[in-house]
Amino acid sequence: MAMLAQVAAGHSGPVAFLWQAAEPGLVLPERFARTPGFDTAAAACAAAGWPVATRKTGGGITPQGPGVLNLALAFRAGTGRARTIRASYADICDPLAEALTGLGIKATTAPVKGSFCDGDYNLAVGGRKLIGTAQRWRGEACLAHALILTDIALAPAVAAVQLLSDGLGHDTRFDPALHCRLADLLDGAGDPAARLSASLWPLLARRGYDEWPGMG
Repeated sequence: MAMLAQVAAGHSGPVAFLWQAAEPGLVLPERFARTPGFDTAAAACAAAGWPVATRKTGGGITPQGPGVLNLALAFRAGTGRARTIRASYADICDPLAEALTGLGIKATTAPVKGSFCDGDYNLAVGGRKLIGTAQRWRGEACLAHALILTDIALAPAVAAVQLLSDGLGHDTRFDPALHCRLADLLDGAGDPAARLSASLWPLLARRGYDEWPGMG
């Protein structure tokens, strides 16, 4: 959100940030915190080793922690450029898809019914969700976020999402088999997050992004 505020105020051009959480947890949009039973459901997840936090962007429940790489982009729509959902999602999906292509992986933008936080702008490989996306606008500035499954253990992560979803009274069922991990798609050894980062940064730089320095 600090990235979005800086770009919205005109204090910088487009910025990009790659990060991973140090500990496992679940993150969901703020509106869910107003659901009856949220406190009880969140306490049950925390007791199971998956503490719950809220976020400003939309979507559904997602896991975080080791094995999940996050990309955040903050940019302005620009003079004369239409502010559309499709265009702003393309701003984050296109470089990610190109970076994956450079690693020998073909990803397409598509919903994956049965995946957590499903949406039209997932990046999927072979019908399985690899990357989820969300965004938030402030004026003409956009914060676009991508959650990339690098090498997280899928079964316990999806079970944790299901636990919170059930506690909130939702009836959606999530299937670990409808998700995939970068580690399982890559040829050869090496850290999957590092390999994707190395493929992605030149593409972001070519699009005019500077690396976000953080809050200092």
